[in-house]
Amino acid sequence: MRVSSGNIYLSNQEYKNNLRYDNIDYVLKSLNEEFPKSKGGNSNVFLLIDSQEKIEYVIKFSKYNLNNKKIVAKNWDRIERFDREVAALNTAKGCEFEFVVEILFDGIYDIGNQSFRYYVMEKAESDLTEYLKTTELTIQQRFLICTEILSGIKELHSEDIYHRDIKPDNILFINGTWKISDLGLIGFREDDFKAKEIGMKIGPANWMSPEAFNKMYNEGDGYLNTYGFDCNLDEKSDIFQLGKLFWFIFQGNVPDGQLTRNDFKIEDDQVFEILFNMLSHSKTRPTAEEIEIEFERRYSIYII
Repeated sequence: MRVSSGNIYLSNQEYKNNLRYDNIDYVLKSLNEEFPKSKGGNSNVFLLIDSQEKIEYVIKFSKYNLNNKKIVAKNWDRIERFDREVAALNTAKGCEFEFVVEILFDGIYDIGNQSFRYYVMEKAESDLTEYLKTTELTIQQRFLICTEILSGIKELHSEDIYHRDIKPDNILFINGTWKISDLGLIGFREDDFKAKEIGMKIGPANWMSPEAFNKMYNEGDGYLNTYGFDCNLDEKSDIFQLGKLFWFIFQGNVPDGQLTRNDFKIEDDQVFEILFNMLSHSKTRPTAEEIEIEFERRYSIYII
């Protein structure tokens, strides 16, 4: 491996692209042959292959050199976020969550005199974005995808973990199951990290909750927030993002603006009502458990 311009790349000398963990040798390769490194502002991702069993995994590196004090000081919040992601994935693994991507192991990887945090996770066959582009689905199948995603969010919420970055790219298809991935923006119910997030943009463009926008424009010193807008991102913020995601799963566009029944092309008034309530501007949104019950009722009528 090599480092250039703040990113980690594969070495031209293939024998250097290796990792040894727990007496097992692994080989690193490009996850996508078109790109020598992965996309991502704070990390680089590669394919990791067990050289004996030939099993493929994915390895994700935090791209901040832990041996450079200036880099660490400047990017400490991002380094800490990576550590929190690893901790959350290990919590999910310890709880045997079925619908959250599984971490295999994590550690520190040395490249010359530089050191980088990493973790290894199971490899997906597809993400939801690509899957929906290329696959014709029945309403029943769309219900099933939504149900598995909802189960993953319920699992995280059971440990007081809020995802806050729910979008199609972060939903992975692994061994026949849709799983939640990319916990880089997670929050916790009781969280001393909140003070570092005041006024920050938390979440992906086009998928952010109303309170995420409030946080950007109404929170922190110098902001009056005259009307006391809610700036707290919690489980109901995840529900809003799920509402957008489920709408996208059912009909392929992202809901925005003042929605009406005519905007939802599926001929099912009850499904529209469920999604409409999930997309409520206020936190009168339903709980994950309430959504699950309503989905089960509606799904049953589509079973052949």
